[in-house]
Amino acid sequence: MADKHRMKQVAIMFFDHFCISPGRPDRESLQIILSRFSDIPWENLTKFLVKAQRFPSENRLRLADTVVSEHIEKGTGGTCFSLTEALGTILSYAGYHCHPVMADMNHGANIHCALSVTADDGARFLADPGYLVPAPVLIEPGKAVQINTPMQTLVWEPSEKGNSFDLYSIDGEIRNWKYRIRMDTVSQAEFRGHWQRSFDATGMNSLYLNCRKENGRLSAHNLNLRRVNSDGKSNEKLKDSYPEKVEEYFGLCREVAEAAEKEWKRSCQDR
Repeated sequence: MADKHRMKQVAIMFFDHFCISPGRPDRESLQIILSRFSDIPWENLTKFLVKAQRFPSENRLRLADTVVSEHIEKGTGGTCFSLTEALGTILSYAGYHCHPVMADMNHGANIHCALSVTADDGARFLADPGYLVPAPVLIEPGKAVQINTPMQTLVWEPSEKGNSFDLYSIDGEIRNWKYRIRMDTVSQAEFRGHWQRSFDATGMNSLYLNCRKENGRLSAHNLNLRRVNSDGKSNEKLKDSYPEKVEEYFGLCREVAEAAEKEWKRSCQDR
């Protein structure tokens, strides 16, 4: 995570922007912080642009100060790695003990990450900003935990492989496995290594956005938008107005969306 001076700057920016106070490092404050942090969108447009600029590997990670300041200025967010780094910086400043943990998904190992967070009463939680989870997930050995959102139900079940949990999303009668997350401590060096390798993941060939809404969720894959809310599901094509619609629906500034669309189209021609 960040050094103490940078940690303080990042945390103050976050708390001032969302008009909240860190309070004590207890369960109640953790709930408030995670609820507001989940308003920051998951998006890889910024990561896509950084990769396209071919920065040296040590300069291409969007660290906590960049994530928070650019969200305030441009409405951007980040992928699971940058969001986890930023959230960990904020929670550490607020007095929580936290460290990153890694997860495996269908398309690879160690390609998702989240935070293990310990509150002042010793209770341990999983915080998953990459899935825009708006609440802490209480982690207890051998026990499943369920969180209901306007879009779907999320269930973390103990895995047969030691200190790990499987996440399932439940939408009506459909139950989908999402990841297996290991709650073991990951060093900062290992975390950064997985982060660097994520730039070469298959998903970096496309543009993705996800954000929470009051009664559901919006997601976009390239030029296709999907809405999921209490009224059901609907799709919309963004082909002729991608920058404008991304700004309207997701809150990202038009210039970022326009640059990402332009670079994505160029990269498609090269493949």
